[in-house]
Amino acid sequence: MKTWSVEEQKKRIENIRYANENVKKCTRHVRIHDYLPGQVTYNLGPYPAKFSIEPTEYDYNLIKSFAEQGVGLIQVHEEWNDHIRLYGADKYSSHDPQGMKHFIKLCHDFGIKILPYLSSFYFDRRDPDFRRDFMRYESYLISVHFEYANCSAASETWGTYFFDKMKRVFDEYDFDGIYNDTGCEEFAKRHHEARAQGRAYCTQKDIQYDPYEEDFYARMYSFVKENHGIMKMHYSNNCRPASTEKLYDYLWVGEGVADINSMLDTITFDPYLVPCPDLRWTNEQDVKKLFAQTIPFLQFPIRPDGRPYQAEKIISVPNVKYKTTGMYETYQEMAEYDRTHPNGPYCYSDWSGIPDNEDYRAAWFRYLALYKPMVEENNVCHMNITESTVTLAPLPKNVYMSLFTGNEQYLCISNLSDQPQTVVLRTPWENRETGAVSAEATVPVGGLCFLKRI
Repeated sequence: MKTWSVEEQKKRIENIRYANENVKKCTRHVRIHDYLPGQVTYNLGPYPAKFSIEPTEYDYNLIKSFAEQGVGLIQVHEEWNDHIRLYGADKYSSHDPQGMKHFIKLCHDFGIKILPYLSSFYFDRRDPDFRRDFMRYESYLISVHFEYANCSAASETWGTYFFDKMKRVFDEYDFDGIYNDTGCEEFAKRHHEARAQGRAYCTQKDIQYDPYEEDFYARMYSFVKENHGIMKMHYSNNCRPASTEKLYDYLWVGEGVADINSMLDTITFDPYLVPCPDLRWTNEQDVKKLFAQTIPFLQFPIRPDGRPYQAEKIISVPNVKYKTTGMYETYQEMAEYDRTHPNGPYCYSDWSGIPDNEDYRAAWFRYLALYKPMVEENNVCHMNITESTVTLAPLPKNVYMSLFTGNEQYLCISNLSDQPQTVVLRTPWENRETGAVSAEATVPVGGLCFLKRI
């Protein structure tokens, strides 16, 4: 437990007083607890091609650099397992178990937690264990090399099968929780309905409450917590489950979303959100805008990284049946890019531009260094302040401001309007990037301003 001197106690009490006297209205008041803001997806290799997970010097150096720059959590996706059973394992075990265990240990040696992909409802219909009664009605996600059924929370046979397999993952591997890519049948149904109506994907208003699904997530969450783990959930797009309670530690949003501006739809969701800017669809080139739409709302984007993607190997495995549309076409584009750019820059994920934007990669660490002091344990975030005496006038339209209070006090101001904006403060603040002290903060279009109270 941290101890404080009398002077530190005095300063903290003054900061709390300032926040409570000056913030009149905000979207949410959040006490920071058990929050790991620096999160990375780490590509292990080009499954369904055969490859080794055994850590290399490249992995050692990369993960060491993550630790030095504040990364707290890595998640690995389906390439850790053998979900179409090519190499003697299955969806709940690694095709390279020793390599996987050594990779987990490497992360732990540097103080980084690691989560594996584990879906509560996606399961390949060609798997020898698949049963039709895992589903209530037929719904499938078929892409590239997999043919996933959307299994049912209301199926007693699926629940029995899945929870046994989830326990096996925890028994066999020293993971720190799970990343649950839900794949629920109810969402699939709403998605199909939206497509039939001419919409690209469903939105939160389409999601309907399912008591069986809620109970399934609750049991998963309890099991993970019994094992002192982290539950990270992905529902789909910018959606969350229609649950009466929060059944995750982190929620991944943004996948499949073409309009980067719609990220603001998530600011009323319970913390903590981990946005995944889907650069396949947004093609957003203004790097700072990705952070301007997330940081003031107690969100920090995930970073795609790890080993380069090697898309050609993904789509050229003999005797694998491929669906040659959709994501397969994206892999073809990646493969062609790789052939003409063998020395990079590279792609690292399904959500990458072709290639990943090197400016984004550099900015990610720069903004993480600014963000982490704001969200230290027991700090309080007054998120999206709409009425206060911190400023001398109301904020301009599409300008957002949040106050982070602890041993220090920080303001983060975001400008999502179409012109530079100047915010006039009641007292001078220090600009954390330039060191300048002023009672005015000018924020560029699509940019951020990080301030510290003096």
